[in-house]
Amino acid sequence: MSINISVENPDASMRYGSVSTQVADVFEPPDATDSLVLLLHGGFWDDPDRMRAWSAGHALAEAGHLTAAVEYRRGNGGWRNALDDVVQAIDQIQLSGREWTIHNEVPRAITVVGHSAGGQLALWAASRSSLPSTSRWFTTDIQVTGAVALAPIADLRLAAELGLGDAAVPRFLGGAPDELPDHYALADPSLLTPSVPVRILHGPDDDVVPVEISERYAQHLGESGTADWKFSKVDGADHRSWGDPSTAAWSALTTALDDVTGAAGTG
Repeated sequence: MSINISVENPDASMRYGSVSTQVADVFEPPDATDSLVLLLHGGFWDDPDRMRAWSAGHALAEAGHLTAAVEYRRGNGGWRNALDDVVQAIDQIQLSGREWTIHNEVPRAITVVGHSAGGQLALWAASRSSLPSTSRWFTTDIQVTGAVALAPIADLRLAAELGLGDAAVPRFLGGAPDELPDHYALADPSLLTPSVPVRILHGPDDDVVPVEISERYAQHLGESGTADWKFSKVDGADHRSWGDPSTAAWSALTTALDDVTGAAGTG
C-alpha cells in the first residue's frame, strides 16, 4: 500500500505456497466475520517491502475486516509468477482459514484491495472469467466477490506508452505491447471484463500513476457493459495516501470497501 510502515507486527503470518515470498500477513478484527480482504501492495511489481501494507492491514481489521496482506513474486518478466501467486493466495488462504484465524470461520466472501501495481492484480483477479478458456488462469469460479482498486495501473498498454515507473510495464511483461500482444491480452485489465462489483479510486493530482489511467479503464468498463462499477476521483489523495489511515483518502477507501462488500452480498 503506502510507504507508511506500522511498527506493530501482524497478528499472524501464513504461507500459501512453498516459495519464500508466498506469504501473507494476517490482521484480525475484534469480532468474528465471514468476509476476507486480501491486500495487494504496489511498487511497480518489483518492491519487496511487504511491511508497506501493515498500517492498512491493522486499520482495516479495526474497522471489522479480517485482512490478509499478500506478498507475491516480482521481478523483470515475472508477470506469470505474480498472477499465479494471486490465484494461489485466493485459493489457499480461504481453504486454510481455520488454521490461522483466532475466532473466525473459513472466510466465504473475498474482496481484493490493490494499490497501484496491486490494483492491476486486483482488477485482473476480478476478471478471470473473461480470459480465454485456454488460459491456465481462466475459471468461472473466481472466488473473489468484489474488488477495490486504488490508483491502479489498470490499463497496461497506456501505462507502457506513458513509460510509467521507468518502463515498469514492459519490464513486468517482458516487452512492449506491439512486441508481446499475447502477454498484454492475458494480463491487462483494460482488455478483460470483471464479473463482480468493482470500485476504482484515484487522486486527480497523482504524479506517479496519472488519473488518466483510471479514466481510460472506466471508459472500458462502460463500453464493455460491466454491471456494477464505480469510479471516483478523490481530491487531496496523492499516490502514497491510500495506505495511510490518517489521510482523507482512507475514508474513501473504507466507504468503497463497504459499498462493494454490500453490493456483493446482494448479488
